[in-house]
Amino acid sequence: MPPKRSIPSSSETVPAADNIHEALSDFDSLNKALSEVSELVGNLSPKTNFEKSITNIVGILCKQVQQLAQSCSVVSGSVDAVETNLAKTDQYSRRDTVVVTGLEYKKDSETYDDLCGTVAEELSTSGVKVSCSDFSACHRNGNSFKTVVIRGKPTKVPPTVTVRFRNSNKKDLVLNRYKNYVNGKPKPVRVAQSLNNHYQYLKSSINNFLRENGIRITWIHWRSASSGICVKMDGGTIVSRIHTMTDLINQFNKL
Repeated sequence: MPPKRSIPSSSETVPAADNIHEALSDFDSLNKALSEVSELVGNLSPKTNFEKSITNIVGILCKQVQQLAQSCSVVSGSVDAVETNLAKTDQYSRRDTVVVTGLEYKKDSETYDDLCGTVAEELSTSGVKVSCSDFSACHRNGNSFKTVVIRGKPTKVPPTVTVRFRNSNKKDLVLNRYKNYVNGKPKPVRVAQSLNNHYQYLKSSINNFLRENGIRITWIHWRSASSGICVKMDGGTIVSRIHTMTDLINQFNKL
């Protein structure tokens, strides 16, 4: 039985990148304000040398700000690319990890061995034989029930379980064969790929986009570091390599 240990977590946000975006946003506001001033000054008819000097200075400032704005646009794109690459790297570190939802929880008596055994038994219903020795880590995410609204009814749900496999190929096999739905209805216990904040938000955004546009799909999953989020359409077409909403739009334009 592997010793109990926590799964290492990595930072879900990039504070420096957030600060850069905030600074660029402030600069954009300044650029717009100066453009308005430039337009007002351009409508004036300076008569004195002082008025002409002010007009010339404002014109020079506006040109310099416009040049900086172009540079900032390049910087903003580079920051977005860095953030996406960091998210890819972080998600890759989770490639061997799944999250189990709805697993029965005996708060006062559940031991680590109990949890590992219950998880292994549940995952084995996929048809793939799973034992506790397949896990390098297994733990509850919290120790109390949460109340969520399911189909309009407040329901208490147990804390989820994060499970890291020793072999990512076996994790993939289990994840591919485990059935989260039976006869179109969700099972009490469900298993999904562990996602960082970036891909959780992206997956939710994709679902909202597809729903708002009346696009029906069979499933949506994170597949690999290169494939990112993949979407299988009702017709069987699989759209992959989605790491941002821009990727999604570009891929759909190719269909």
